[in-house]
Parts: sequence; structure tokens; C-alpha cells
Amino acid sequence: MKHILFTIIVAGFVCVLGCGQGVTVQGKVSFPDGTPLTVGEVVFQTETLMASGRIQPDGTYTLVGAKEGDGIPPGRYGVRIVNAYDSSNTPPGASPMDALPPIPLIDEKFEKTETSGLTCEVKGAQTFDITVTPPEE
Repeated sequence: MKHILFTIIVAGFVCVLGCGQGVTVQGKVSFPDGTPLTVGEVVFQTETLMASGRIQPDGTYTLVGAKEGDGIPPGRYGVRIVNAYDSSNTPPGASPMDALPPIPLIDEKFEKTETSGLTCEVKGAQTFDITVTPPEE
């Protein structure tokens, strides 16, 4: 009986360490007036881990780790937003030589974890909403 109980406890401990460590983090990216940011990617990263989620037209995102649906491990993450540009100023079918530079939609400080001012302590499945500001003129 003790051997069976010991086996169950060890199996449970191994599963806690290795099974389903990823948790779901989702949220919405918007400007102070509530208007959603409609393009880009939210990136959570540590020195050794990175997960990202594409921003949807309604401003929502869900982080994806190494593969779809695996979530991210709990921990403290720096957060940044990349690829938040409007490229509609270049006509469709224009050659790369004729392409105009994309227009940034958010302040450039959000592109780096060191300057974004955004961090998230992931403890379990959670919502992490982000407020961004437009570029300074």
C-alpha cells in the first residue's frame, strides 16, 4: 500500500513539473481612449523564453509558446509590442523600390522590453490588457 501511494505521489510531482506547464495569457491592446490597436504582435520574454501573440482587428491577443495552444510557463516577463505599423500608404502591387515606409501606430518605446515599461508576473491563466500611446509628433 505504501509503495502504491509513493508511486502516485511521485507521478503527480513529475506531472506538475513536466505536464502542461504552459498557461494561457490573453488580453487587449488599446489606446487611452479605448480604441483598439488593430495590428502587431505582443511579445512576452525573459532571458531564455519568448512567446508572442498576433494582435487581432479588435485589439485582442492570445500568447502562443513554442507551438499552438501550449501557453507559457509561469514567471516574470518583460513585454513589448512589435510590427505595429500601417503600410496602407503603399499602393497594392507597388514594387519594393516604390514602397513607402510604413507608418508607426504606437510610440517606439513599446518596441523594446527595456523601454516599454511593461512587465507581467504570470502565475496562472490570466488576462493582461495593455494601454499604448501613439507616436510623439
